[in-house]
Amino acid sequence: MQPRRTRRRSSAALVLLATAGLAGCGAGEDADVAGVVTRFYTAVATTDGEAACAALAPDSRSEVVGTDPDGRACPQALLAPEGPGSVLVSRAADATVLEVRRAGGQAQVVTETDTVFLAVDGTSWVVTAVGCDPRGERPYDCVVEP
Repeated sequence: MQPRRTRRRSSAALVLLATAGLAGCGAGEDADVAGVVTRFYTAVATTDGEAACAALAPDSRSEVVGTDPDGRACPQALLAPEGPGSVLVSRAADATVLEVRRAGGQAQVVTETDTVFLAVDGTSWVVTAVGCDPRGERPYDCVVEP
């Protein structure tokens, strides 16, 4: 069974990033954003569903749980091989961060295997969409997003 794929927020984030000129305030914040993605994919690679889910935005966690056909909690649903885990585990094998783009409270991180979208939630960065593939002029296709 293929995970349900949605495209709402990732396309809005991409447009915002593109129109904002992708300028950031400094390398320190870029490192913070990259660190969230690295920690997320380290958690996926080590099957630490709790840590992976903790890196997700609340709406993204809710989407993972809400779309799980077995009604599992986020840690189990996120890593399920018949759900998002089928994509995320393979992408965790080489999630080296190549590029960080920030615009205000949103960011896009490109890794060797993925494009990840993040947003500021309070005082920290959280993953809003992950397992995303570019599709030219069309919105990104993501396995997890709100």
